[in-house]
Amino acid sequence: MKLGKSREDYLEAMYILKRQKGYVRNFLLCNYLNYSKASVSVAIRGLVAEGYVIKDEHGYVELTAEGKKIAKKVYARHLLLEEFLELIGVSPETANHDACRMEHTISEESYKKIQELVRKMKEENTLNEEMKLTN
Repeated sequence: MKLGKSREDYLEAMYILKRQKGYVRNFLLCNYLNYSKASVSVAIRGLVAEGYVIKDEHGYVELTAEGKKIAKKVYARHLLLEEFLELIGVSPETANHDACRMEHTISEESYKKIQELVRKMKEENTLNEEMKLTN
């Protein structure tokens, strides 16, 4: 089932915030995503109803196993695409912005090919650095 960009962004943000802060609450999502309280509340209710998120009586939000699986996949795509863009000379700010948009639309085939290319580019860069040190 395709969640769409907005829901994927919420799940990814929750995953990142949980790693950074150790917890997630609506106000953290508002600040992180720069969305209104009302928008975040509606989105969280939807994600709870769909089984991707659990919200406890104290207002803490947790990803379910399925929500975490999707969030990790989106986040991994983001990191790889951002790294790839920076390797080809895109500024970090633009790379981050573009990766946010690309992570939702890239095909599995293209993602795998970029993954292979990044691995090769990093290996080549490592070899070049080692050669510089020995000369």
